[in-house]
Amino acid sequence: MKIKILFISIIFVIILSGCKGSSGSKPITDVDVRQGTDGLVMEFTKNAPPDKVFEDSPFPIAMHLRNKGASDIKQGFLALGFEKTYVDFTEEKKESIEFEIKGKSIFNINGDEEFITLNAKTKKVGAQSETHPSTILATSCYPYKTILGTSACVDTDIFGTKLRDKACEVKDIQFSKGQGSPVTITKIETRMLPSADQEPDKVKPHFIIFVENKGNGEVIASDMIKDACSNKPLNYKDFNRIKIKASLSGQGLNCNIGEKEDGAEIRLREKKDMIRCTLKDGIDRKQDAYTAPLQIELDYGYTFTISKDIIIEKILTY
Repeated sequence: MKIKILFISIIFVIILSGCKGSSGSKPITDVDVRQGTDGLVMEFTKNAPPDKVFEDSPFPIAMHLRNKGASDIKQGFLALGFEKTYVDFTEEKKESIEFEIKGKSIFNINGDEEFITLNAKTKKVGAQSETHPSTILATSCYPYKTILGTSACVDTDIFGTKLRDKACEVKDIQFSKGQGSPVTITKIETRMLPSADQEPDKVKPHFIIFVENKGNGEVIASDMIKDACSNKPLNYKDFNRIKIKASLSGQGLNCNIGEKEDGAEIRLREKKDMIRCTLKDGIDRKQDAYTAPLQIELDYGYTFTISKDIIIEKILTY
């Protein structure tokens, strides 16, 4: 009888411990992966390349790539650079190496990673030198997205003449945690504009969207990603270009500001800029204030370079 009571007590303790553990853990669906300002993170692995290497000798170059943002990378490119007089690949190599790495998701909150390894070889050091310092460069170029889903108050009472309680209040929205991408939306200012003379009974929601590059690299046009990791020269106009799409309650916002009809662009200046987006169709002034979902998507390319200094030593025979 005592053994039976002891057995039941043990089972009860186990069940109780399991319940406590479940209540203290965070459900996976509560994880917000669209936070932070990281995209691709890249580093040389330890001793690849080594700090010192002898002349006319092979050595490894290994890259550790991690996608710490919330956007999947498809058709990213990696290019290596060095002094051709002193270092070269041991085998034929393409201009750049293509890679794909999935970003963070509720099922993989850390994002995926990849290792890329290449073999290189040093050449002869000059006759008058015993060592030669050199630098290995690695440049990544990849497409990325910034996606923001939030809500905005739509109040057709522009002048505040309706004396009744309202469901929401028009105000600016600040974002300090990023959206899981190197380019972030930092603030949205909301305005309610009177519609044109032909629609005097309509109001148009208007949003001023502030964007900033908070990453460690440079923004490039999405159609110049492969060229950025090649020997092809880039024009200054190819940098700092971001495509933007926005909608309010599923209706597209006009962010063109006189530009081409197939999409608006933001052009960063000193890593920052803003753009104005307005609802295409007005809202009846009789409509009471309400909260509406606001969706913003930024498309762009991103590139950055890291380096590793090495010393090439001459093999001395005396």
